Amino acid sequence: MGLLSDPSLSTHNKLVDNLAKHMRKVCYAFYTAGVIWFMCLALPEFNHGTYLSENALSPGLVYPEIRIDANRLAVQLLEELQRERKDHQSTTPHAWILAKFKEFGLETHTHNYTLRYPFGGGKEFHGKNVYGILRAPRIGSTEGIVFSAPYRAPSSVHVDITSSVPLLLAFADFARRKNYWAKDLIFLVTEQEQLGMQAWLEAYHEGDRDPDSTNSYLLAGNLPARAGSLQAALNIEVQDFEIDYIDVKIEGLNGKLPNLDMFNLVQRIMAREGVTSGYKQTPRKKRRSSLSNYEQNLRQILAMLSTQSSGVPNGNHGLFHRYRIDALTISAAKRVTNSNVKANPSSAAVPLLKAIEGIARSLNNLLERFHQSFFFYVIVHNDRYISIGDYMPALVALAACSVIKAYLTWSTLEATQKSDDANPKTETASGLESIKLSLPYGSVLIYLAAALFIGYMGNVLPLHQYILELPVSAAPLTASILIALNVLGFGLPFVVVLPPGALELLHISLLLIYGCALIVIGLLNFSLGFFVAVLTTPMVIALNTKSSANSTLRSLTRVWTLLLNPLVVIYIIVLIMSFYQFPELTLQQLLLRAATAAMDASTFALIDSVIYGNWLYFAICTVFLPLWIICWTLALAKRRDSAIPQAKLKIN
Repeated sequence: MGLLSDPSLSTHNKLVDNLAKHMRKVCYAFYTAGVIWFMCLALPEFNHGTYLSENALSPGLVYPEIRIDANRLAVQLLEELQRERKDHQSTTPHAWILAKFKEFGLETHTHNYTLRYPFGGGKEFHGKNVYGILRAPRIGSTEGIVFSAPYRAPSSVHVDITSSVPLLLAFADFARRKNYWAKDLIFLVTEQEQLGMQAWLEAYHEGDRDPDSTNSYLLAGNLPARAGSLQAALNIEVQDFEIDYIDVKIEGLNGKLPNLDMFNLVQRIMAREGVTSGYKQTPRKKRRSSLSNYEQNLRQILAMLSTQSSGVPNGNHGLFHRYRIDALTISAAKRVTNSNVKANPSSAAVPLLKAIEGIARSLNNLLERFHQSFFFYVIVHNDRYISIGDYMPALVALAACSVIKAYLTWSTLEATQKSDDANPKTETASGLESIKLSLPYGSVLIYLAAALFIGYMGNVLPLHQYILELPVSAAPLTASILIALNVLGFGLPFVVVLPPGALELLHISLLLIYGCALIVIGLLNFSLGFFVAVLTTPMVIALNTKSSANSTLRSLTRVWTLLLNPLVVIYIIVLIMSFYQFPELTLQQLLLRAATAAMDASTFALIDSVIYGNWLYFAICTVFLPLWIICWTLALAKRRDSAIPQAKLKIN
């Protein structure tokens, strides 16, 4: 009976011991499986065709009624606006837009807001939005749809989209002549790009605004009038009425996406009107490619993930998602003039106006908010998508590497403790007397708290009152603070040497925290979580705190860990982008330009965090930087118990 109850003969322990011997191979097998699963998602067998889940959105229910007179009005308004732009080189012609809204019989209002620039030393920037409301004639003001167009002054560095406002006004004139609207239609012209849209949305939802979203930098002001609860929004960016294609932008703040039904709706209505459109649509000359369908699909997936991972919306529509409002942007690119193709300005805007009408009337049919289709998906092609149930296993497999290694490491450590307790004087493989190991939980918790405190200071210090009063510009100030905190984290393992057993316990803590962080970040923003997992998981697997580890592998792990420092990663990404955008620069000029751009990127990320609520900067400082400090500590593997065997040798 004693043999049967002996825990050393347990099948479970034997299995764990066998897995522990091949721990690294098991983890790399899961890593490879996750990457292969992701690569397979580009195959047609692993993705699905798009379809409309909500029958009320069916484009077949909509028969366009816009005629050629709406095109003539749009052309006339564009000519008037071009004349107004000559007198408003750096401002918005608010009076002209207000007059047109009132002329079309809309309930017209202006919205004023103020930005207190965090690094401006008390500087304030003022802006004004103009919007008109068409009240639903068939029902009370309970629901609403927003049609917006950003206005860009002639001095703007962005692409000229002056045609957006006349197109919006022409559709507003058409809409107010119809009496079948069951929702309020809001026509909004914003100023200063996303800043004006953010201020308008905060002012619109002031009554039920999330307390965490309030900030002391953007004073949203008050709206004179509101419509009903916003159900959807369509942002319009048109370079010219003669368009080549339409790029449908869907990425929003923190990687959020509109309901897939809305994207499918826009695609089908554009196809019905004969307008070339799609996600990340390219010009006509670049559509032909020698790549296979698989390579094109994989590039499309990676392009979407790269755009989504930054958390920065690629249009004004991206700020609506924060308030549970499905929105997207239709960006119409200008057709390149060709001597063989004659333009027809008398009907150039008609297809686009019909498409906007079809979208508006389909959204008008909605009986409730979007809910039937997916909110988490990846676009493979204009008519193919990947759902969350298909792409999430790839991230789970990558995160499982750290959890499996944590379990096997803990089982090995626990088995060593039991063996030491049973045989306190048994010699180890090195011939030295084994000692009973008492895990220093307190020391590890203090070290983890110190790493988290360094990351926390990265969020607090750049916006501290005394720091902002220093006579230093924003980018060098933010970069200096981040560099100082990284240097502090780099030197922490040299100053604080952990007691015996602490490195092993810290290793297990890192693996568990790392795996949980990947899953949480992946659920909020799959793109960011997946890219981080692909880059860092092999390094986490290779970490080894044993003194008998391979010295070459340990040296490679240290170099790899240094390269994965958050600031180094940001600099490398900016350097690669600068290399492709400025190939004419020399190596020295390229390195200096990349350093300047990296400082600006850090500052912009901080500003986006405090104004718009983008949590990428917060995640880097609070999650990634502390994890890197712990990884660097484990890569160095400096332990205090190295002096114990020497003392025992003298005694023996």
